[in-house]
Amino acid sequence: MVGEENFTYTMYLQVYLHAAVVRGVLATNQDRLSNYLFVRQGDTVFSLKDATLELYNRKPVSVGADEYLVYMHEVFLIADLSSEARMQRSEMDHFYVKKDPSRALFSVGPYLLQGSVHLLPGSALHELLMEKSQFIPVTEATLVDRPDVGPRTYLVNRDRIGFMTAIGDGLVEL
Repeated sequence: MVGEENFTYTMYLQVYLHAAVVRGVLATNQDRLSNYLFVRQGDTVFSLKDATLELYNRKPVSVGADEYLVYMHEVFLIADLSSEARMQRSEMDHFYVKKDPSRALFSVGPYLLQGSVHLLPGSALHELLMEKSQFIPVTEATLVDRPDVGPRTYLVNRDRIGFMTAIGDGLVEL
């Protein structure tokens, strides 16, 4: 039987940086982005191929390159846009620790993100900051200033969080 290390997974990602968003394909032997980031903990760079660049103001930039090296510490958010194509989580539930969803709002650099974080039963929101992984998964998340972009899972760089807070039924602008 062939081991999992021989599999290659491709993930279409959006990487949110301070001045730009890079979209491209990550090739890895991990089946989930969070696994890839955990295994690569301490690495400083990853590569996206077949990539495009969009400025923070959403204007595309043509630079004649299709591969970008991304400095991990400068990443604010990562959205995995290929997760729908993978095995349904329900088929693998027995591999995961049971966690309770809690709604939260994050300030991450220039981005406001609201979505669900998953906590061990009885845990407080601030305990997310005590975990060892550099990125915190936020599911069913939306960018507050981008109502045109539907909910998805984002991985938030904990070193880039300005604030986080629990929210009730949703964010309301005054």
